[in-house]
Amino acid sequence: MKKRRITSLLLSIVALSLIVYFFSTTQLSVEFSMYFKPEYYLKYSLLIISLMLINAAFLLFKNDKGANLSLAIFGYTILEEIIFDLLGITSVNMPLVAYIVLFACALPSLWIAHSNTFNTEKLSTKGLVISLAIGALESLYPILI
Repeated sequence: MKKRRITSLLLSIVALSLIVYFFSTTQLSVEFSMYFKPEYYLKYSLLIISLMLINAAFLLFKNDKGANLSLAIFGYTILEEIIFDLLGITSVNMPLVAYIVLFACALPSLWIAHSNTFNTEKLSTKGLVISLAIGALESLYPILI
């Protein structure tokens, strides 16, 4: 129980730090024509992924049944972002430091989700497919619109 809470608090601290970093470095535009451009959505990918991480950490802290699914969604989203960038399908819109930090959180998140380390609920095959699909959708959304 103590390890679960410490792990969730560490993930929350990382997520909150990345959210603060996002708001301190991003210029938010209110120009209506920008809402329909992929660059506008790419700008928010760090915020979306950080919110995924803080949600997963909160569920893990509460020992909720959906914690493993949320951790898998977060982990696969980061891995798919990196893979799609390496393949040239999408472009990186995050600083390298943010990618390294998120990747360092993604690997333990996937380990926790698949091994059911904290006995929340075993990740099913359906949950695996859902987390892969959500990760791909979030990663590919800017080029799909």
